[in-house]
Amino acid sequence: MKNVLFKALMVVVFGLLLVFSAGCEDDNYYEKPSWVGEPIYQMLEAEGDFSHYLACVDKTGYARMLKGSGFYTAFVPNNAAFEVFMQEYGFASVDDIPAELANDIVAYSLMSVASTAATIDDYQRNLPYEEQEDNLNIAFKRKTLKSKGVYSYETVSGETLDVVDINGVSANPDNGGIFYLDDRHMKNIPFFTDAFFQTKGLPVGDYEFFYPNAEFSGFNVVDAKVLRQDLRGENGMVHVVDKVILPLPNLEELLASKTESSMFREVIEEYMVELFAAPREFLLREERNSGVYKDIYIKDYPALHFSLNTENYLQEVSTDYQVNGWTLFAPTNEALQTYFNEVFLAYGYQSLEEMPQFVINELINAHLFRTAVWPSRFATTQNYFGEPARFDKDVDVLGAEVGSNGFYYTVNKVQETNAFSTVMRDVLLDPRYTMFYRALVATENQYQLRNPISRQQILLVTNEQFQDLGLSYSATENSWEHAIPDWEGQNILSMLNRLMALHMIFLPDQKEPYKDMSSGFGLVETNNGEYIRYFNGRVWASGQTISSASVIREVNDTLRNGLSYELSRPLMFSTQNIGAFLSSNANYRNFYRYLEKAGTSTAEGAEDPNEKSRVVYNPETGEITGIPNSERKTLLIPNNAAIDRAVADGLLPPITAADFNQTQQEMVKRFVDFHILSRQIIFPNKGYNDIAYTYYRDNEGDTYVSIDSSTENKMVIYDRKGREAVVTATGTSGHTNVLANQAIIHLMDNYLDYRNELVED
Repeated sequence: MKNVLFKALMVVVFGLLLVFSAGCEDDNYYEKPSWVGEPIYQMLEAEGDFSHYLACVDKTGYARMLKGSGFYTAFVPNNAAFEVFMQEYGFASVDDIPAELANDIVAYSLMSVASTAATIDDYQRNLPYEEQEDNLNIAFKRKTLKSKGVYSYETVSGETLDVVDINGVSANPDNGGIFYLDDRHMKNIPFFTDAFFQTKGLPVGDYEFFYPNAEFSGFNVVDAKVLRQDLRGENGMVHVVDKVILPLPNLEELLASKTESSMFREVIEEYMVELFAAPREFLLREERNSGVYKDIYIKDYPALHFSLNTENYLQEVSTDYQVNGWTLFAPTNEALQTYFNEVFLAYGYQSLEEMPQFVINELINAHLFRTAVWPSRFATTQNYFGEPARFDKDVDVLGAEVGSNGFYYTVNKVQETNAFSTVMRDVLLDPRYTMFYRALVATENQYQLRNPISRQQILLVTNEQFQDLGLSYSATENSWEHAIPDWEGQNILSMLNRLMALHMIFLPDQKEPYKDMSSGFGLVETNNGEYIRYFNGRVWASGQTISSASVIREVNDTLRNGLSYELSRPLMFSTQNIGAFLSSNANYRNFYRYLEKAGTSTAEGAEDPNEKSRVVYNPETGEITGIPNSERKTLLIPNNAAIDRAVADGLLPPITAADFNQTQQEMVKRFVDFHILSRQIIFPNKGYNDIAYTYYRDNEGDTYVSIDSSTENKMVIYDRKGREAVVTATGTSGHTNVLANQAIIHLMDNYLDYRNELVED
C-alpha cells in the first residue's frame, strides 16, 4: 500500500497548490510554499556538501535540467565520496575530471522518475488498484539518463565500423533482436533494499557475494551505501551515497574486459555477432545531432538466446528490466580448452570451423540465462533449455559482478548442458549425424532425447544412410525432400516423424533394464508404439525382413540418460496394407484364400458381374473391411490345417468355383474379425496375461479372447468356448512375430471359435 499512499500524498500536495492559486489574486500567490523545497541543484548547493558533484553537473548539460522542472531521482555522492574517488583515479581536484567522465557520473546518477526510499523498489507497471500490492518491493533496477549511443567497433575481420547496440529482445529467443527507433537504450542502475530481499526471499548473502568488500546498510546503490535518503526537492528526490558510481558495463562489455575468458568471447564474436544497417530514420537523426552523416550498423546476436549488449529486458513489457535481467556464465580459457579437447572436439569435428552453427549455438546458449540467477538460486533457476545452473557457487565461481543489464559469473568449468551429456551428444558432436539432428528438430523429438531424467536407447542414422534411403535436407529452404516410392502422396514430416520414432526407444520405468539386443531374440517397442524385432544383434522393422536386417553396435554407455547405437543400415517401416503381408506368406495361404475369395466374389444383388463384394476384403488395396489401418492390431492366423478344421466345423464355408453369397461372406467376416485383436500388439514373451478385445461384435457387443504369454517363447489363446490355440516363437521364424504396418502377425495351431460358449456346436 505504500506506493498507493505516496501517490495519494502527491495528489494532495498538488491539490493544495491549486487551492492556493484559486484563492489568491495578488503577487504573493505565485510564491511557492516553503515546504515544497528548491530544485535539486539549488537544494544541493544550499546543503554545502555537494560542491564536487555540482562541479561535475556544471560540466554537462544537466545543470539546467536540475535547476528547472521535472520529477527526478538522484543518487548523489557527497564531497567525501568525491575526495576518495579523485584520489583513487589520480585527479588533483574536481577540475581535472574530464567533461566526458563528469557526464558519465552525472547521467548515471539520475533517473527520470522521482522515488522515495520506500517506493524505489516498487515495480512501475499498471495494475488494477486491488492488485497493486503485487508491485511492492520486487524491483532492483531503474533506468538512468546514461546512454551509450553510437560507438566504434572493430569486427573480427579487422574492419572498423560505427555501430549502435540492439535494444530489444523478443519473448521468443529464436526471433533474434529487435531495434526500436525511439528507444534511447539507457543503462540501468541496480539498488538493493531490505524490503526487496525479504519480499523475494533472498538472503543478504547474495548481495555480499557480488560485493564482498561492501557493507549492506539496508539501502545500497551498487556497492555504495545510502547515507541520507528522501531529500525532497521541487523537481525530485535525492538520496546521498558514500561513493561515486560510474556507469556499470553491460554483459558484453564485462566479457570484453575479462582476459581469463577471452576464448569464450572470441567464439561469440566469431560465430554469434551480426551487423545490419541501421534504418534511415536513425541515420538522419544522428546526422541532426552530430552534424555528420555516416553509415551506422546495428550490432545484434541473433543466434544467442538474448543479446549481450541489450540494456532492456523483454521489450514486449517495457518495464520488466526493473525486476529482472540477463545472466551470463563465462568459462575461463583453461576450462573451455579442456572441454574442447575432451568433449566438444572429441567425436569427429577437428575445429569449430567444421561445425554447423547450431552445434556452437547449443554450447554458448547453455551459459546464457534469460533471467536473473541469484547466487543462492543456481539449482532452481533454469536457462531456456530448462537446465539449472550446474555450478557450485563456492567452488566453481571465480568472480561475480552485477552489470547494467544482468549478472556476470566467471566460472572454472563449462556448463554441463543436456545437449552434450545425454544421448544428444553423439548426435550433435559427430559430423556423421547432422541430418539425424535436423530430423529430430523437424519432428520435435530432440526435447525427449535431451531430457536428463528420461531413459533412452537411440539407434543412430548417418547422413549417408539418410541419403541412401532417398531423404535429403535443404538448409537454405529449411525443408525436407524424399525419393521414397512408398511415401508418395504422404505428408513428409509425418513420415519423417514415424521414421525417427522407429529409431528411439523410451523406457518410462526408471528401474526397467535397457533392452539388450546383442543376443537372443524378441521385440522392442519404439517411441510411437511400433515395434522392431531383433535376433542376435540384428534388428529389423516392418519394412524389412531378417535378410535385410541391420547389425546393431553400441556406441556409448557413459551418457546421462541412455545408450546410443550404430546401425549398418537404417530401419524402415512399411506403408503397405495387411493384405500384402498375408498374400506373400505361404504359411497364411489358406486363411488368405478366404480373403481373396470374398474380395473377388460378385457383390450381392449386383447387375454388373464386375462389381465385387467388399464385405470382407478389398484385394485392390489389401485392406480388410472395417479394420482401420491407423490402429495397432494383432492378427492371429490359423495354420492351414486349422483352417481346414474350421471348414469341417462349420465356421467357414468351403471354397468352390462359385462366388461366396451374402451369408457366406458374413461367415467369413465374423471368422476374420474374431482373429484380429484391436488396438494392441501382443506377442510371446511380452508377459501378457489378460483378455484382449477382437474386432468382431455380436448381439452382446464387444467380444474378446484370453491370452497367456507367461510361458517362454509361447503364447496361448483361449476362445469363447475355452479352446486353446498356441503360438510358438523362434528368433528366425517367418510366420510368427511378423511385423506389418501398425500390426503384428502370428501363426496359430488352431482356429478361434467366435460363437458364444452357450451356443451348441
